[in-house]
Amino acid sequence: MPFYDLKCKQCDTEHNIMASMRDKEEKLIPCPVCGSTDMETVYKGAPFVLKGLSDPVAACPHQHICGAACPHGASA
Repeated sequence: MPFYDLKCKQCDTEHNIMASMRDKEEKLIPCPVCGSTDMETVYKGAPFVLKGLSDPVAACPHQHICGAACPHGASA
C-alpha cells in the first residue's frame, strides 16, 4: 500500500498515512487527531536542480571528448 500526504480539513493537521488507493478515493481514511474523513491530498515538490543551456560546458556536444576545459561550449 502506498503512503499519502493528507491534510485534515477539520483540524488542519497534516499526516503521512499508509492506505489503499480505494480508501483514499472513497474518503475512508480517518484523521488520526480528530477522526474526520474530510482529508485532502497535500502535494509537495521534490528538490532538484536543472542545468540549463546557459552553462557552456553542459551545452557543448563535445564535452565527452574535451572534458571540463572544453573550448567548444564557450563559442556556442
